[in-house]
Amino acid sequence: MSLYVHAGSFYSSLIMQKKQIIVALIAVVGIGLVFSLPKFLVHNEKDEVSGTETPVAKSDSLSEIGKMMAEKHTHKASDADQKRIQDLTKNYYSISNNEKKRIFADSILVFYTKFHQYDSVAKYSGEIAVLQPTEKNLVSAGDAFMQASDLVSVNEKSAYMDKSRGFYKKALELNAADLDTKSKLAMTYVTTSNPMEGVTLLRDVIKEDPTNQTALFNLGYLSMQSGQYAKAAERFKTLTEVNPEHASGTFYLGLSYQELGNKKKAKQYFEKAKGLDKDPEFQAIVDSYLKESNQ
Repeated sequence: MSLYVHAGSFYSSLIMQKKQIIVALIAVVGIGLVFSLPKFLVHNEKDEVSGTETPVAKSDSLSEIGKMMAEKHTHKASDADQKRIQDLTKNYYSISNNEKKRIFADSILVFYTKFHQYDSVAKYSGEIAVLQPTEKNLVSAGDAFMQASDLVSVNEKSAYMDKSRGFYKKALELNAADLDTKSKLAMTYVTTSNPMEGVTLLRDVIKEDPTNQTALFNLGYLSMQSGQYAKAAERFKTLTEVNPEHASGTFYLGLSYQELGNKKKAKQYFEKAKGLDKDPEFQAIVDSYLKESNQ
């Protein structure tokens, strides 16, 4: 599952640790990249891109989910854990051997992931990608910066997305055929002055692979962000037909129906989503929407 971006979204890789409602946007997309995306309408006539930024009402549901996830951002480390992180960090900066530095960076990354300190997760994921620029490490760094972009200050957000975009581009230089990474790259453009560039990339992925789960999820999420709930339901319905076990896609299909006023269908998909992922945070979020659909 990947709420996120993913797009990943609520949820990918070590840094995600099943936070699949986040982003995938990430299918990654990051924890809540889409909770702060600019609002624009995507016109779909003849599958051509002709959209311009048109203000629309932001989805209250997405805003609420973003708030709930942000509250879970940081877990406090014990004094012993803080001392351990300090020692690892000191060792990391005191040595020059790249392989040893990578090993220390890996250990630091595990600690920051454990305590949900995603800005630091991004920093050391990036360090690892520079020290050992494999496709896997580059994609992980892109994922980490995308996820962290929703948890840093407004002034830092653009820089984090730029970093994410850079790592995804380098990964694609190593494997241009990776459509999931291309879909993630697309989401980094949605916060720029030319969001349609990202939508165009996603549509290119869908043309090449109509069943690509990351692209389907991200397009559905963007439709929700712009208030196009019927289009969102269509995307998420296709996604859940491609992968019936996609818990985040199932959840957002329910959320789309809820926004359309169809509480019966919303409840159906919320209950199905609960059975697909037992992660406590995911369960709590779904329960909150089930309660609303029962009212």
